Order: sequence, then structure tokens, then C-alpha cells
Amino acid sequence: MIVDVVPLAMAAVLGVAMLLEIRTGRIPNWLTALPFVLFGILLIVVEDRTPLYWQMGLAAGVFIFGLVMFAIGGSGAGAVKLMTGTALFVPFATAFYAGIVFLLVFFTSSFVIVQLRKLIGSEDSSWHLMANAVLPLSFSIGTTGLIAMFLL
Repeated sequence: MIVDVVPLAMAAVLGVAMLLEIRTGRIPNWLTALPFVLFGILLIVVEDRTPLYWQMGLAAGVFIFGLVMFAIGGSGAGAVKLMTGTALFVPFATAFYAGIVFLLVFFTSSFVIVQLRKLIGSEDSSWHLMANAVLPLSFSIGTTGLIAMFLL
């Protein structure tokens, strides 16, 4: 029962992260910690932990990639933590496809966001996305996580 609820809780975390980053430009630390707590719950309640170990290895690789991106200014620390936590819930067998989905979502959403900002963006907007020239990585991370957990 708990095993069935944890992915839904992770989906809620991703939805809140996307909304908060689009609205405020930040992903709070308490929110980026929740995927690790949820994964810890899975480690306790699931009978066969072998797939989870593979997902932990995947998350470690994603974390290293995220650190490199953070070091060169390609992402924020919140996005790195969210991406790593999300990778814990991506089945190892579909990780390659999830990577392709991430790239497709990132480039498509970047184009759409830039066009929206040109049409209706304003420095006076209370939405961070419309007031600043930034691309919210949480949207790409969240969309990819949802697709990887429920569709791939």
C-alpha cells in the first residue's frame, strides 16, 4: 500500500517544485529533501531492494552531472537536488529514454518560454518566469520525472 502511494507523493513534490520555481525562481531546500525521504521510505518497506540499488547508482551519476552543470553555471543548486531526487524514482531500464525525454522537454519548453516572454513578459510581472530571463529547469525535470514514473 505505501509502495503505491510514494510515487503519487513524488508526483506532488514535482508539481509543487515546478509551480514554485516558475512563480518565485527558487526551489526550497525542504522541497528538494522530500524525494530522498520518500525514497528512504521505499527502502524500508519494499521487499526486493535490488532495483532500488540500480536507481541509487543512476541518481549518483545524475548528481555528478548536476554538479558539473552547477559549476559551469548551467543550473542552480535546487535543480541539481531535485534532478537527483527525481532520478531515484526513474526505473533503471527506462533511464536512457528518460534522458531523451528530458532533452526534448527542455529544448521545447525553452523555445515556448522565450516566445511567451516576448509576447506577454514584463519586468513588472509578479511571476519570476515572466519578469526575468531565466529558464526553469524544474519544469523539464518534473515533466520528465512524471513521464518516466508513469508512462515509460
